[in-house]
Amino acid sequence: MITIIRCFCFLLVLGWAMQVHASVFKCTAADGSVVFQGSPCVSGDEAQINMLFGEREAQKPLALLAGSWCELGTSKVLDGTVYRDETLSKTWVFAENKMTQHIQQGQRHDTFNYNIRQQTGNFVIDHPAFGSGQVSWHVRRYTEQELVIAAYGNFTHLTAGECDVAMVRN
Repeated sequence: MITIIRCFCFLLVLGWAMQVHASVFKCTAADGSVVFQGSPCVSGDEAQINMLFGEREAQKPLALLAGSWCELGTSKVLDGTVYRDETLSKTWVFAENKMTQHIQQGQRHDTFNYNIRQQTGNFVIDHPAFGSGQVSWHVRRYTEQELVIAAYGNFTHLTAGECDVAMVRN
């Protein structure tokens, strides 16, 4: 009896998962005609219909991260209070396949280079602090002046440009 109940639950979850991933696109041509189809529209206006929540406008994909960003601090929630470590300054520099962090704490200045793999909306770095394990970061907000990324359950807030720090040379 338990086996039958487990099989039924499995099939129920499998059916629900298939329904959630089904995509329907509403395509409106220049002449006003509307077509519903299972693939993105070739031309004209497009709206993707979520079978559970209804119609939503197609979103433009985020651009890949690039340039220098100064870390302002971290928060527990996206729009929560940003906490900053005043003794630490971090500049993040993004290129397509590489990310560099310049970290200054007191008189000490360190530079770390990481290989990254970017996709729109996220990037993965090979982080030596985790035994070369991969750390996945998700882009939560990205404008010309503001970047908010998330990993480990926290949000890291950055602003465009390098941090204003005194460079110490040995």
